[in-house]
Amino acid sequence: MIVQIAGYVLLLVVWSFVRIQSLRSKQKNKEAAVYGFLMGVSSIIGSLLIAGVDIPSPVVPYKIIFEPIGKMLLMQ
Repeated sequence: MIVQIAGYVLLLVVWSFVRIQSLRSKQKNKEAAVYGFLMGVSSIIGSLLIAGVDIPSPVVPYKIIFEPIGKMLLMQ
């Protein structure tokens, strides 16, 4: 499993390096920073998923907020 995670991260690092250099050569520094941040977050989440760690769903906060509103609307 460690080899799979290392291979995944290595592939993402190489791909990100190439893409960021391409963006920076076009003077798109903000886009390169956003791309690097998103790829960093993606590599962390992907590594955790490969390792079999349960990651909470991003839908839960929305469910907590909107479920009571939906129930109130259905009661009317």
